[in-house]
Amino acid sequence: MNFFRGLFGKRQPPLPEGPQKGRPFGSSDREMESFFVSLGQVVIGAEDIIITGYPFKPSVAFGHKLIDHLEIKSIDINGYPPTIRVGNELIFVSAEHKEALKIFAEENKVQVQDLPDIWGWILEPFLDTEYTPEDDEYTGKLLESYGLPPVEVNNIRNEVGEQMYKYNFDTMLWDWNSLSILDVLRAMRVKYGEEQFRKFYEKAMEIALLSPVNKDQS
Repeated sequence: MNFFRGLFGKRQPPLPEGPQKGRPFGSSDREMESFFVSLGQVVIGAEDIIITGYPFKPSVAFGHKLIDHLEIKSIDINGYPPTIRVGNELIFVSAEHKEALKIFAEENKVQVQDLPDIWGWILEPFLDTEYTPEDDEYTGKLLESYGLPPVEVNNIRNEVGEQMYKYNFDTMLWDWNSLSILDVLRAMRVKYGEEQFRKFYEKAMEIALLSPVNKDQS
C-alpha cells in the first residue's frame, strides 16, 4: 500500500510520543472528532448567497453571512470544493452546489476563474503516494513561479507536516490524489488557538491567491 511507502520514507517526521493504537501519528480523540468539520449550510438566491454555520472563525462568512453578488470578485466552480472570492478570501462551498453556482455566476455576470492549486503543490509530500526527488523538483519550480522559494516552502511544510500526517493517515483518509487549502485549514484549526489560527488563516489565503511572478519585471 502506498501509505506504508510514505509512512517509512525519508520525508516522514518522527512519530509523536505515545501514539494511540491504530493512530500512527498520535491524533487525540478531540482531533479525530474535529478534523472533518462541515462547511455549513448554503442558500443560493437570485442575487445573493446566504451562508450559516461556517466553521472558520477568521472568515467573513463565520456565523451568518449574506453575500451580495456585487461583493464577489470571482467564483472557482471547478475547485474542489468550489470557492467564491470575497475580498482577499476564498469561501468554500460544498460541491453539491456546483451547478447552482454556475447559474448564479452567469445570471449575475460574476467572473468564473479556475485558480491554481498552490496549496495542492505545497501539500504533495503528505499524500498517500510516493514523493520522488523528481516530484519535488517539479513542484518546486511551480511554486517558485508563484514567488515561493524552496526555503519558504520547506518552512510551510515543517509547520503543517505533523497535522497533515494526522489528518490524512490517522483518520484513514489516505488521500493519494490531492490535498487542498481546505484540508490544511481543517487540520491546523484543530491544532492552533484562536489568534494563532487567525494568523495562519490569513497566510493560507494570501498563498492561495498568489499570482505568477513576472520574471521580466525589474
